[in-house]
Amino acid sequence: MGIFDSNKTLFARCTGLSSDGVGVARIEDPQARENGMKVFVEDMLPGETARVRITKKEDRMAYAVKEQVCSSSEQRCTPVCPEFLRCGGCQIQHADYSLQLEMKEKMVSSCLIRLGKFPEKEILSCMEPILGAKEPLRYRNHVQYPVEYSLTKRCVNIGLFEKKSHKIVEHETCYLVHPASEVVRKVAQVFFSDLSRMDIAKELRQIAVRIGFQSKEMMIIFVTRKAVEIDAGAFAEECVSALEKAGIGMRLTSIWQQENPDPSKRKDPQARWTNLWGEPYIHEILGNRVFRISPDAFFQVNSKQAVVLYQKVKEYLRFDGVLPRVLLDLYCGTGSIGIFCADACHHLIGIESVESAVIDAKANATDNFIKDTEFFCGKAEEYDFGAMMPDAVVIDPPRKGVDEKLLSQLLKLAPTRIIYVSCNPATLARDLMRFFQMQEEAGVKYGIKNICPVDMFPQTTHVETVVLLSRLTGGV
Repeated sequence: MGIFDSNKTLFARCTGLSSDGVGVARIEDPQARENGMKVFVEDMLPGETARVRITKKEDRMAYAVKEQVCSSSEQRCTPVCPEFLRCGGCQIQHADYSLQLEMKEKMVSSCLIRLGKFPEKEILSCMEPILGAKEPLRYRNHVQYPVEYSLTKRCVNIGLFEKKSHKIVEHETCYLVHPASEVVRKVAQVFFSDLSRMDIAKELRQIAVRIGFQSKEMMIIFVTRKAVEIDAGAFAEECVSALEKAGIGMRLTSIWQQENPDPSKRKDPQARWTNLWGEPYIHEILGNRVFRISPDAFFQVNSKQAVVLYQKVKEYLRFDGVLPRVLLDLYCGTGSIGIFCADACHHLIGIESVESAVIDAKANATDNFIKDTEFFCGKAEEYDFGAMMPDAVVIDPPRKGVDEKLLSQLLKLAPTRIIYVSCNPATLARDLMRFFQMQEEAGVKYGIKNICPVDMFPQTTHVETVVLLSRLTGGV
């Protein structure tokens, strides 16, 4: 760790934003030995200048705090949430939405160029303008509230974690989630702070809420450390009453309990699920398709932007005017992408590792009157594709991306087009670089035809990206 004067202030100019929304600045102070140094400064936007004080140095990186604002960006705005600087839910609420979109476009292209080692000219020629959200607030259909029990106050605190900590921020409302989710949070705060429910409150780890924006159906999930008896009926009555009082037209239709003793495992196969009240699932409507969602099934968190995302996938499936005979949908979840795009192919095959999601996918195909479909339970990385010959493959992996084994399998399948839907530009760049490096040995060649970022997560630094890979040579 370098030696520095923690009392000295330096003039800095912000040139960009990091992947977590922190300002990336350069020291512009000719009289200081730190002149030219790159520093990360919270709450700075590109183009802004300030006197900053370095708080930490390690290797080639330095961190600083603003001491005096010298100039502000015209694209800076007042965050709608008073807890923005503390809460970890948002990172860039202080940036005008046009700047948010600009930043995310640059993030995608930069990752592909720097990390993926693709030529800048090639990437920029393939890039389409980012598809922004018409409603950049109140868009999340799924929120997970951590629960903290205070022995001294004998009550629960339910909210969101403070930045870089597990301390819960007490806030009036979260502006990213559906208002019905906040009603549930406030009901739970009172309900589980009752002294008669102290033993239950101590075992609560999390309360999750899932919303069907279009269906108006809502699911609540209590995540507990061990088995406890929760009076779900009484809780449902309190929620229904509070929703009516708030004038929110949402129907509570399902309450679940998940017993998960290991907090380090978000998807512990040993976790026990119990349907405490109501139906076992909720529905959501995307375009003209209806989807059933189980408590542990993956579904896009922004229902309205999911339609925009899936329309782009469908457009790429049709890019050459020829509909694929067989579409293989990997990491298919509840089948949402494949079923939404079913009219852009003749036969759909989905692979998903979560059994309940596969059951949902099969039901969703039936409910949407789509006959030429097959859904199988298994890990995409380990699946034996046998004699399968898909014309098109859609992959929508988790943030960690795709492993090399599956990339190799994709090259063996050699579909005419591969559509990679990514929620992490860094792992997208890594996977595409590996895929192109493996092409020569596989005797097949692909090219990047289109890249389109989609803003699924306004006010945060996260961005979804759709990439169309078109086969140029090789294959059947």
